[in-house]
Amino acid sequence: MKKFHISLILGLSIALSGCSSWRDFSLVYVPDIQQGNIITPEMVAQLESGMSKRQVRFLLGTPLLMDVFHKERWDYFFSMKRRNDPREIKQFSLFFEGDQLVSFQGDIEPAEDLEKLKDKKEIIVSVPDYEGDLGIIDRAMGAVGFDLDD
Repeated sequence: MKKFHISLILGLSIALSGCSSWRDFSLVYVPDIQQGNIITPEMVAQLESGMSKRQVRFLLGTPLLMDVFHKERWDYFFSMKRRNDPREIKQFSLFFEGDQLVSFQGDIEPAEDLEKLKDKKEIIVSVPDYEGDLGIIDRAMGAVGFDLDD
């Protein structure tokens, strides 16, 4: 009986050691974690020297970091963690003199063909209603007499 307990514990420990990489297991949902401001190359291309802080805030949104000791610098950060991929971090800084934008720098380069993007038309797609089989809850509610199509 003692050998049975030892072999059971040994077998369970070996089986559970295979679960150490639980993130690789396809049935476990690991959501993407996005933090900060999304700044696109198109947004950066619209920045111009001499813009006011209000215009920049309208274009890029409120900065993630407005340092008390450096009031003339706004910092935008963006980080994205997708499942098993390494964390992607982007940083973008704006420098002001008074209320005027002087320069900017960071990981995001301005888009080159902004004029082509302005001419680009939006595509509107209509998605038809789902006409597939009902789910288990819908079927159970229909069996009881509830009509869910209202």
